Amino acid sequence: MKMKGAHFKLLILGLLLPIFANAQVGIGTILPNGKLTIDASAETTAALELVPQATPTTNLANGQLAVIGDKLYMYDATRTKWLTLESTAIQFGRNADVDTDNLHYGGNMVSGTSGALMPLDGTIVAITAMAASGDDTDINVRARDATNTNSINETFTLASLRYTDTAANFDFSAGDYITARGRDAATTATDVTVIVWVKWRQ
Repeated sequence: MKMKGAHFKLLILGLLLPIFANAQVGIGTILPNGKLTIDASAETTAALELVPQATPTTNLANGQLAVIGDKLYMYDATRTKWLTLESTAIQFGRNADVDTDNLHYGGNMVSGTSGALMPLDGTIVAITAMAASGDDTDINVRARDATNTNSINETFTLASLRYTDTAANFDFSAGDYITARGRDAATTATDVTVIVWVKWRQ
């Protein structure tokens, strides 16, 4: 039995469609290395333009990208917020003994009412700390506003002289300042370093 031409073409298309659906796509190249490869190496225009938009609020999924204002953000489904791709590390430290002392930030700023002034709304996404000695010393990280009110007040213990929190999710506001200090009068640590990792938030 002969198959009519239109039916035959539909059959071939039906057989090839799954291949096309799983194919790699190349723009500017016939040899794409990813699901989508854009090769603009010979161009004078940008390979990709994301037009700035208002903060997306619907159909959100982890890893989505958006240019909001003048920054590139990615949606963090774990923290349920838009955070910049860039991270900023704020470092505090103090040589010698630390028990209830402020750690130094930006030179010799050791007052509880001075610290790293935040220019934008953001989120602390990680905290690391270490000391040369003084196991089980308590360390405190705070974000305070101009009235000295805490928006973040997180205390952790330097077990085995180390501390790492990569799941931190502490929001602060523009104008808040971040400080770190020892909070353990019973245990003295030496040569303490605390690094607070922040991303800007929408």
